Amino acid sequence: MSRLDDIIDLIQTTNEVYFITAPGRVRTAFILVDDIVELTLKTFLQEKALEQRAACQTDLETAGLVTTQNHRTSLRRYCKEDIDISTLSNDLGRGAAGVPTLQGHFASYTFLRHWSANNPSSRNTFDTVINEVKVFFPSSTSGTSHPVSDLLDEALQRHTTRNKFYHNHHQTGLTIDDDKCLRALCGLFDLMEHLFHDFIDKVKQNHTVRCQIGVLRLKKTASVGQMELSQPYTNALEQIKRGHRYDMEHRSIEHSLVHTVSDRFFRALCEQFKNKVAELQTRIDRINAMAHPHQKHLDERTDKQQLIQILRGQLNQIQALLSIP
Repeated sequence: MSRLDDIIDLIQTTNEVYFITAPGRVRTAFILVDDIVELTLKTFLQEKALEQRAACQTDLETAGLVTTQNHRTSLRRYCKEDIDISTLSNDLGRGAAGVPTLQGHFASYTFLRHWSANNPSSRNTFDTVINEVKVFFPSSTSGTSHPVSDLLDEALQRHTTRNKFYHNHHQTGLTIDDDKCLRALCGLFDLMEHLFHDFIDKVKQNHTVRCQIGVLRLKKTASVGQMELSQPYTNALEQIKRGHRYDMEHRSIEHSLVHTVSDRFFRALCEQFKNKVAELQTRIDRINAMAHPHQKHLDERTDKQQLIQILRGQLNQIQALLSIP
């Protein structure tokens, strides 16, 4: 199992903690998200260090500096900090004169001897790790920050909140509401998509996780003033729970359905979204057909057009996870 698979497994467990405890007791899920983010960032840095080592070896081979298996072994030992650059140059048959040449090549690979690969247990602060990840996602030429940079800033704010709970005895009663937890979870999903190009492909292979992510993103959108999005979700739950055995407590029903019949639930959810869009479009068509619509009708049409755009956006996200038409 790859490290990314491990992280996805942890994400699934954390999602389940949310579904079982929301909306009143989501502090545990919020804290788990913070831990997963830290693990994710360190894994990303480790992967970048290993990528740079492979690229550097190719570079030196192209330059004719590394030509044998012994040379490759010495380069690996240098990257692991077992030998210094002078010893490496000697092992490559270049002597002291070869050191400046190697330094010139290594200048492009700042992560060759990075702690994430050489000393995973190194105690680096959360903000240090975040700043190292930000190096890979610079601002645009116009000065606009990269989306990853914004996600990392939000993660740092959550980490500060979490630390207050653990280290400040005045904050032991810290309250994390459902909205904060949903934003933390969805921020984690967004960050994973940016950091690991194969994250979504792996999620698609795990029916439960992809359904969880789709539902949690939907809940987050509905929680910030788009309550109309709750209706398709509620209808889909009602549609699927018929004939399904579950604990009678409401949160257990939701968790059971999302976890055990995720594909069927996801498809039912897509169907409900399409039905809602069709219903709204029918009303828009009726307003368009009015000879002399009142201002209230024009306002209603605008509201429904905006809602359709939101619904279609959510539907597209769900269909992308499930890869269905």
